[in-house]
Formats: sequence, C-alpha cells, structure tokens
Amino acid sequence: MAIDTAIKKKVTQDWQNAFPELSLYAKDKLYKILGSTIIGLELIKMPREDDYRPYFVVYPLWEENIKDCLNGPIILQQYYNSKNLQYTIPYEKSDLFFNEVVNSVKKQSPLSFIDDVTLHEFITSIDEYSKKPPLSAAPNSYLQACLQKYKMMIALYVDSSQANVIFNQIKNNNWDLDHFKAFGINFSDWLNGLQQEIKHRDKFLEQIEINKSDKKISKLQYSEIIL
Repeated sequence: MAIDTAIKKKVTQDWQNAFPELSLYAKDKLYKILGSTIIGLELIKMPREDDYRPYFVVYPLWEENIKDCLNGPIILQQYYNSKNLQYTIPYEKSDLFFNEVVNSVKKQSPLSFIDDVTLHEFITSIDEYSKKPPLSAAPNSYLQACLQKYKMMIALYVDSSQANVIFNQIKNNNWDLDHFKAFGINFSDWLNGLQQEIKHRDKFLEQIEINKSDKKISKLQYSEIIL
C-alpha cells in the first residue's frame, strides 16, 4: 500500500526541523554546500516496503554540471541503533523512533552539518569510510582508488601542496590493475588525469564556482573546508 503523501511530507518536515542547518533540496533530501562538496541526509524508501532509512551523503561539486555532481555520492553511509542494526523506520510510526534516530545521526555523522570542517577531518572521514564493508574487502581496488581521488580533489580545493601529497600516495600504491581493467580504466591515463587536475587547479576551482551558482543549489546553506 502506498504511503500517504501527507505522511511522507510530515516526516520530511520533522527532519528539516531537527536539522535546520540543512536546506530542503527535494522531498527526501536535505543538503548543504560544504566547500567543494554537497553534504547532507537522504531519507531513502525501502523497496516494496513502507519504511525508510536515513543516510549521510557527500557529493562532489567539481563535475561538469549539477546533474553529474549528483549522479553518485562519494559517501553513502548508514546509521545504526544501540544494537548495531541499521535503522528501518516505518513512515506511519516515524514519531516513535524519531528522537532516538536523530540522536544517532548527530553522534554518528562523520562531518559537522553546522560548522566549518577542516581538511584533516574530511580526509579522515573518507579514510574511515574506506575501511568499512564492502569496500574494505578489496583495499587495492579501483573503487578504493576512486576514494583516494576524491580525497585529492577535496584537498586541491584547499591547498595544492596537500593535493600533491595525496597524489604521490596514489601514485606509489600497489593497486590491483586488473580491477581497473575490469572497469575499462587504463591506470596510466587515469593517473595522468589526476596530475592534470592539479596542474590546472584554476579551471577546477572555476567549475566548482559555476556549479555553486546553479539555481538548483544556489540557495543551500553553506560552510567551508579549512586547513
């Protein structure tokens, strides 16, 4: 049975009230701009169920346009209850669980929704995410390399020298090149692409500013990534 629209709208409003530092981007998405990224919460409906789960999300702001930026998250992280089980919240009984869930979100979110975030905090959050299943099963995979790339790009927004440090770590890592090939990626070309991003930092920063000014996100609340 489909959930009544009014009930879903109330659930979203409850989350908006609990996290006023986030802006309502869509009916189940609460976002803010954090430097070169978008962070926030998504209330994802369970397939064939009248339940939802909250997720912490991070998206890049350096892709060609906002649609591409929001095409796939850098981080999609779930929240857990006191029994270490992922929350599954019935829409019609959301009030019964709400305070507990909100407290968990506030405690478990890897980045602040309120304050500026240091580059070190951001990089640490990605490192911690990379150590969780299923990513942790293949530490030298292409997917892990992508997370390292995201670290480098976020660092590049703040400081070129920090980005170069991460680039050298990527360059010297013993990656599973067969896994790159399975995704149709030539490692040398991929690595050269990262080097070009650092070389052309001005263009990278310009693209971020273009995306920030897009009318779809220009009114989102804003915090900064700082050294």
